[in-house]
Amino acid sequence: MQETWSKANERVAVLSILMRHAVDLEWIDRNPIVDVEKLSGGEYEPWPDDKLLAFEAACGALSVERIVYELAIGTGQRLGDCISMRWDDFDGEYMKVVQEKTSTKIEVYCPRRLQQFLETVPRRGDHILAKNAKQPMGKRQVQKKVEDVREAIGVFSGKDRLVPHGWRYTAATRLADAGVDMRDIQAVTGHKTLSMVQKYTAHANQKAASRRAQMAREQRENETGKR
Repeated sequence: MQETWSKANERVAVLSILMRHAVDLEWIDRNPIVDVEKLSGGEYEPWPDDKLLAFEAACGALSVERIVYELAIGTGQRLGDCISMRWDDFDGEYMKVVQEKTSTKIEVYCPRRLQQFLETVPRRGDHILAKNAKQPMGKRQVQKKVEDVREAIGVFSGKDRLVPHGWRYTAATRLADAGVDMRDIQAVTGHKTLSMVQKYTAHANQKAASRRAQMAREQRENETGKR
């Protein structure tokens, strides 16, 4: 699983939880997973526009994978938090979220695209992604459907690999591209620190700053006649 390093690390984390439980039950003396080093595979990347469009084209209009994609791109939340979203969390404009990773409670304004999309989604239970009347779909079930589409468009593995967490980066990057202040981006993503927001938006901020700098240069050169 070296090419899918984040999934490999997740597998190790799950095994460690199971081994800790085995220790508590006195089935084993120690957790053998604690010495397993995590793999590293680089940073998560925002999805480029052509891959976003390819994903949309490969999905059914109201498929599970399209719904979770629209929720993630629209709200900037993690995949698991999108799967947990309930219809009564959405008031037509804002989505209430309790982030699983941090327990942070936030209300995220949904852009018009997401508002309009949710108007078309059938209500089959309490959750937007409903397994039945009361329960959400399982995370692994949703991940598998997303994986199938990623594989179909060529971003499942290798040098072009992109992961669903990149949709969260995409949302933050688009906010940064629009010139949104980092604290306002933080209000959308729910990050506890501005340093994490900066990590998400560094490339977009650098790109925008380079444009401002070069345009100022061009303006000055035009004024002075320098080439």
